[in-house]
Amino acid sequence: MTPSEEYVASLCEKSFLPFWSFPNPLGKKDKELCDVLVVCGNTIILISVKDIQVSNHKDKNVQYTRWVKKAVDDSIQQLYGAERFLKNVNEIKLKNGVTKVTLPDIKVRTIYRIAIAFGSDYDFPLPMGINNRGFVHVFDEKSTATIISELDTITDFTRYLKAKENFLISNHMLLPEETDFFALYIQTGLEFDYPVDSIAGSGGLWESYIKSEDYRDWRKRIVPSFIWDYMIAHLHTYHIKDGTNNQRIQDLESAIRIINQEDRIHRTELGLALDNAIKRKSKGRMLLPKKDAKHMYVFMPLTMKNWDGKEKELELRCIVARYLNPSVNTVIGIGIGTNGKGDSVYDICYHYIPETSDDFIKQAREIQQELGYFENPKYSSNSDYSIEDFKGFGIKY
Repeated sequence: MTPSEEYVASLCEKSFLPFWSFPNPLGKKDKELCDVLVVCGNTIILISVKDIQVSNHKDKNVQYTRWVKKAVDDSIQQLYGAERFLKNVNEIKLKNGVTKVTLPDIKVRTIYRIAIAFGSDYDFPLPMGINNRGFVHVFDEKSTATIISELDTITDFTRYLKAKENFLISNHMLLPEETDFFALYIQTGLEFDYPVDSIAGSGGLWESYIKSEDYRDWRKRIVPSFIWDYMIAHLHTYHIKDGTNNQRIQDLESAIRIINQEDRIHRTELGLALDNAIKRKSKGRMLLPKKDAKHMYVFMPLTMKNWDGKEKELELRCIVARYLNPSVNTVIGIGIGTNGKGDSVYDICYHYIPETSDDFIKQAREIQQELGYFENPKYSSNSDYSIEDFKGFGIKY
């Protein structure tokens, strides 16, 4: 991999985790398909990276034309070729030629195409990849680092890509840099009180935004979400990456795949709810599912009093939670505390229960009655944390 490809791959791995982000996958005749492939749920992101230095030609127009052809146009053609190949396959081989990644069903796939062009001096306008073959997002070094770092969850990132595509299909943009459009998106959600058919400006929108009080407040408000990021990274690093392949690891990976799809605002809500449960030393708390979600969470503080039987208690609380919430099919239990040595400890259990039988309901009721789990349940809901904490911010969710 080139240094620029490694840089983009590392950004994607940090935000989307290694089991969703794959550098240099193989395509037709085992040739490189693209520089980075991201597969998450029904979403596929194809990324092509070109690092092309600007020529020494004295005519600036010639410099620009040559650079765009090699740095942008060639990437766009690679992306269209990769997408064409994907139409005929259900899995992709990775760079090692052995490991395969299963792709979502072709009938439900959503594909995003991103061309990343390195090498300019930021004074070259990036062309919009809009044509009848599909929209291509064109980023440079600055916009790549900014957008993937700011929208560092797969859900927030793809939400931006979709919003941008929908807006630009019917509107024109005359802004100097991608980051200017990104600043507009952050502050307005691309929703306006009056009809808009073009966006124009002289630039500097992003630089102004990150110096604003709104941006400082936003960064302050999302601090509770980072416990969620830390927990995901810790579990992935110390449990999944050890290569063990047993049922517990498979369940853990399934849980992480779900919790890593939570967007930044919901991670903040979850972090606040988790912190609240710990501070109040509640025995257990259920967080109600978001609208239309099929999963929910059970939080349980870990203390020396419940340390020895913490895994079993968490599992039984999840069973009762599933019984009490018939609209969900998945319950993820999270136990958090310290081990007496000052080290943070996380326990996670994952239960996928699509249907509840009479025997299951009987078992759940017995657990509830005998152990007192959620007899008088304490629920937390998203609205407990989101309405006031995020009022006044332009980001639309």
